[in-house]
Amino acid sequence: MIKIAPLRPSSSQLERLAIEAKEQGYAFVGRLINEAKSGTNNFDKTGECFLGVFIDEVLVGCGGVNVDPFTDQDIGRLRHIYVLKAYRRKGIASKLVKQLLNHSKTPFTSVRLRTPDQNANAFYEAIGFFRVSHEYATHTIET
Repeated sequence: MIKIAPLRPSSSQLERLAIEAKEQGYAFVGRLINEAKSGTNNFDKTGECFLGVFIDEVLVGCGGVNVDPFTDQDIGRLRHIYVLKAYRRKGIASKLVKQLLNHSKTPFTSVRLRTPDQNANAFYEAIGFFRVSHEYATHTIET
């Protein structure tokens, strides 16, 4: 059974995800943990949240939404979406992003993200994001 619930971005449960992500060439999960531990980003501003995806009480994915620091306060920024490789292609990331977008409807008029990854591009476009040409964003969606 899949459970999506709030998670502290400094949680030790994220270490497993950070290790796998780093092995795959993605440093952003480790950066997430470091930012949370230093107090730089705890997803605690108005409208922000960070969620974990659990299957049988085991953390298999994570992600959050911040106030986009490159825009007005009414635009969110999707951050640190990661699902363990063994759990991909099962709809987990889609459910997580949809829950984050649902959370974002009240505080934000739109949500943006930035990714250089071609697989991520296809994923975000398949769930409704539009590609944009912006220095700080590759995709956006209206909430």
